[in-house]
Amino acid sequence: MGWKWFEITDYKASAGSRQGDYYGGLQLYGQGFYAMLTFAKDGELPHATAPTTYGQRFYAFLDFQQMPIMVDLLRNEKPIRFGWDEQEPNRFHLMTGMEKVGEGDGMLAREVV
Repeated sequence: MGWKWFEITDYKASAGSRQGDYYGGLQLYGQGFYAMLTFAKDGELPHATAPTTYGQRFYAFLDFQQMPIMVDLLRNEKPIRFGWDEQEPNRFHLMTGMEKVGEGDGMLAREVV
């Protein structure tokens, strides 16, 4: 037991409300893996669920203010992985691969001399 990591290959983002109980969602997909991250505007957040027996499925709940950060990572970084602690599912991360310091975003990040 410990941390499990999966490479994310695709994702879906949504925003809206289902009778006011959520405001946004991210569905993460990978080889033999699925995660649903639900973002709430306010109120107490439920605990994350442990993976089900039907493949590696993970469901977690976060504050809505965290959604733009995660969407930005998904849109701009590759490779990107998702992992959780099997012993404590409320500990989970979205993580990029190793990058050089100052790598920037291409042409917009060129050094000005």
